[in-house]
Amino acid sequence: MKILFISASPINNSVSVGNTFLNVFNGLKDIEFYSIYSKSGFPDTKISKAFRITEKNIVKKFINWRLSVGELVNDRYDGQFASDSSALKLAKSKRWSIFFFLRNLIWNLPFWKSKNLKKFLDEVQPDVIFTVLSNSAPLNKLIKFVVNYTKKPLILYAWDDNYSFSNSKSPFKKLLQLNSRKHMRNTVKLADKFYVISKIQQQDYEKWFTKPCKILTKSADFSSEPPIKKEYGKPLQIVYTGNVLLNRWRSLEIIASALQKINVNGVKAQLRIYTGNTLTEEMNLALNKGESSIVMGSVPASEVYKIQQDADMLVHVEGLDEKSAQLVRHSFSTKLVDYFKMARPILAVGPRGVASIEHLIENDCVIYADNECKLVKKLSNLIQNYYLLDELSLKAYNCGKLNHDDSIMKNLLKNDLEVLKN
Repeated sequence: MKILFISASPINNSVSVGNTFLNVFNGLKDIEFYSIYSKSGFPDTKISKAFRITEKNIVKKFINWRLSVGELVNDRYDGQFASDSSALKLAKSKRWSIFFFLRNLIWNLPFWKSKNLKKFLDEVQPDVIFTVLSNSAPLNKLIKFVVNYTKKPLILYAWDDNYSFSNSKSPFKKLLQLNSRKHMRNTVKLADKFYVISKIQQQDYEKWFTKPCKILTKSADFSSEPPIKKEYGKPLQIVYTGNVLLNRWRSLEIIASALQKINVNGVKAQLRIYTGNTLTEEMNLALNKGESSIVMGSVPASEVYKIQQDADMLVHVEGLDEKSAQLVRHSFSTKLVDYFKMARPILAVGPRGVASIEHLIENDCVIYADNECKLVKKLSNLIQNYYLLDELSLKAYNCGKLNHDDSIMKNLLKNDLEVLKN
């Protein structure tokens, strides 16, 4: 069976969409993967054939009509961290509406519907198209074109709430959101199967789109005994790997400040933060607090597993402010399944009502706090009673076994693919 992924980012394990797509299909037999994407970077070695269309290609075609749009990508992702360009870093950090407006404007040009793209689709002849439901108007236009051109079934997968209106007072941003929502509704209408990542999202999306949704998450093999650590560090090594944007850095600051208080008479626990994000001066001051908290910078995706495995405790954070909480309300971090599989204690700071936080609390497998005072008390108790780390580790593993086991998730996807193919 041939599966065609459509995404903005390349499909590889260094980015969320790639990590998720590859994981949900991992272990399924007799499947070939193909990819169409629109950003820089390279696809995973598991991708048999990849095609890339970028805004740069489209603009060049506008300037010089002799040029072709879209290209086959022969290189593959080598596991190294790919640094964004200065312009892309600015766009990600500021998220100004003008960036999204310009991108939409570029994709209004017809050049991306090129002979090269049609040739790629003719050669691949996919059996099923698999893509993410996002608020990107260009991506949704690309999905619609590919589905209509190939006449093949579409599977949608959503893991963020990017359909709700934000609290922004900007009329310009409201117009962009209205446009995005229209394209999202059009994409949902094309879908033959619709997956979501959490109970909260399932409830909202079935109401908003009037289409049945199934919960599908990243999964792992939980059939063996939980690999609980035999010995924990003194000082306790607490590790965060990932994005610090959407005010996650402020939640990390709560952990860093709590550790400063705990460590006033000697270092008992240390936070290490690994992130590829470019930090502002304010972020650096908030997160670098001597021996209590240190920003380690970026590391290749291939090294993240070992860093997490060596940790005594793993961190999950979401921004506590209302705007950030709304943006991640439906989300379930793919990293959490890795945490469960590793059988490591989990420390979480974030708002209630967010799917990932609620999942951890419901399964009683987390040290949770939403302010510094609570966290100081809970971590101090943990440091004085190391046996609690084993209890938390076992609960984390059991949460994974109950909710994210390979056998359950893979059978769900496998059965749906067979129905669509036939």
